[in-house]
Amino acid sequence: MRDALKLKEIAAQASQQNGCHIYDIYKHRDRLQVFIDKKQKDQSISLEDCENVFHSLQFLLHSELPYILESHRLEVSSPGIEKRLREKWHFEESVGKTIKLTSDSPVKAQNTKTGASFLSRSFTANLISVSEETLKLRKDFTEWSVPLSEVKSARLIFEAPQSLKQKKMKHKKKKHIKK
Repeated sequence: MRDALKLKEIAAQASQQNGCHIYDIYKHRDRLQVFIDKKQKDQSISLEDCENVFHSLQFLLHSELPYILESHRLEVSSPGIEKRLREKWHFEESVGKTIKLTSDSPVKAQNTKTGASFLSRSFTANLISVSEETLKLRKDFTEWSVPLSEVKSARLIFEAPQSLKQKKMKHKKKKHIKK
């Protein structure tokens, strides 16, 4: 546990030195994945950012937790366009976006139009709000209230910008005429 906190502290230091912040850390059998992001919504992670954080982190780990690099391959990358959501602040940053969520146990879904209810464990919906203990989601007329403690896995779903969707629709409408 102490090593996990120290690792998180070292990773945060390496990323902050390079104008980034830690989004998430995964420690697998033989690899250590560090996901970095930018605080500003209009900025994205570049390959240069990943390289700089990698070298800073590698240096700090060699001096403070050398055995981690002996048993794990270090990887530094962006969390990607369909980020995993694990921490409460991940969900808070994702309010208003579509997410795919799987819960540990069935969650009651309520149809606001008909009043009917049903149970589901996995669904894709718009994240409406985040409270201390609960996520509220909605898709069409169906609403879910999911306890944060019941979230098994969650990630963002990429949705093409409206302008790109309109271009695709115009392209599909064009008919090809044979001469």
